[in-house]
Amino acid sequence: MANVLLRWLRVPPEPTPPEGASDSVIVFRAGRNYWRWRLLTWAAAQLGAAILAGMFATVILTAQAKMSPLAVLLWDAAETVAFVAYLVFLPISYQLQRLNYELRWYIVTDRSLRIRSGIWSVEEITMTFANIQDLRITAGPLQGWLGLADLVVSSAGGGAAKGKGTDAKSGHTAQFAGIANATATRDLIVERLKHYRDAGLGDRTEKPVVGVEAAAAELLAAAKELRAAV
Repeated sequence: MANVLLRWLRVPPEPTPPEGASDSVIVFRAGRNYWRWRLLTWAAAQLGAAILAGMFATVILTAQAKMSPLAVLLWDAAETVAFVAYLVFLPISYQLQRLNYELRWYIVTDRSLRIRSGIWSVEEITMTFANIQDLRITAGPLQGWLGLADLVVSSAGGGAAKGKGTDAKSGHTAQFAGIANATATRDLIVERLKHYRDAGLGDRTEKPVVGVEAAAAELLAAAKELRAAV
């Protein structure tokens, strides 16, 4: 069913690594407990929907005593259709939760990072190390209990980020959501960021080095032009 859903939703293949050396590519995934958390919230939502449907059905059964036979027939048909639709969509919604977990891509190279997530609407953001300003780890009580945390990366300028981001609060924020190794991931990015900046990489344009002989020749030519002008 997963392959059918992927073809139907036209989910693109796995993202290509962002700018950087091919041997520096590292792919992170969300923690295993992130899937367990999504599964728990999905089950809770299904249980809540079933309880609400049962309460609604009870109210309708009570009101059917005052309805005409045709109205009762229509209500029964509507309830049957709704129940069948719920049963059909149940495994589909489960697979969507599974795919949302499996198709989260967190990619880091020696020059940039890329994050992709989403099934109904695929979102992808790319940041170069030249524009990263801040890295911070956030984790709520439940995340801490599950051994998970979010690594939030903020960038500067409009040219750093492409896309809406992944679980991001702004267009210049990327989030490694639900990872089990947030501290190690942050330390890796900080280390590569330091190496990137120490190596003088980025958008800076190096000025050409002028040799002593070339400088003397230019000075002599300028002196001759000045003498001719006098």
